[in-house]
This record gives sequence, structure tokens and C-alpha cells, in this order.
Amino acid sequence: MTTYDKQIISILAKAGQRGMTVKKIAMQLYNINCTLFNKPDFKEIHKYVQQFLKRNSKFPQSIACNTAWGIYKLNPNSVQARQLAIDFNSNNSEEERKGEEELRKYTPDLSLNLFDDY
Repeated sequence: MTTYDKQIISILAKAGQRGMTVKKIAMQLYNINCTLFNKPDFKEIHKYVQQFLKRNSKFPQSIACNTAWGIYKLNPNSVQARQLAIDFNSNNSEEERKGEEELRKYTPDLSLNLFDDY
């Protein structure tokens, strides 16, 4: 699996059951890979996303499925898609928890105590 493939799957996992259009997926993929020194061609990324989704939504057990015209989501019937969705969701929650803990360490508690006598 290439990095674009993994990124597309993570975008679809974050989109949830509503899914996303090919253009929105391509825009997010472009934004993920756009850096100060590297600007990928949006047309190429859009074409890659279209091909990836067509190729991976043909069968009932494929990783993606087409919900409406041009809207794709992770296929709930696919074992691989369910596992990847769980993996992406658990990784995000662990990172969020670590970030919140770091923030709590360095942020002083400025709340007022209602029971202190002044």
C-alpha cells in the first residue's frame, strides 16, 4: 500500500458513514501532502483518487463503496475496512489523549475557587 492509499483510507475513516466526494477527498489528500518545498499537482492527485476508489469499490467486499454518485465511504461489509477504521480511530484517540495530558501539564489552573475565604 502506498502512502496515498493509506492517506485516502484515513480520510474515508474520518469521514465516517456520510462519506465524501472524490473532489473533497482529493483536496484533503492534496493538503496533507502540500509542503513548503513540495507542491503536488492537484489534477494528478484527483486522478489518482478516482482510480483508487474505482479500483477499490468494484466488489461487495471491497474496502470502499459508492453511496451516491461520486460519494464514497469505507465499506461496512468489508472486514479490512472495519479493521482499518478501528486502527485509525484508536490512533487518533491516543494522540488526542497525549496532547491533552501535555496541555494540562503546562497550563496553570486559573479557575476561581468558590470556597476560599479572602
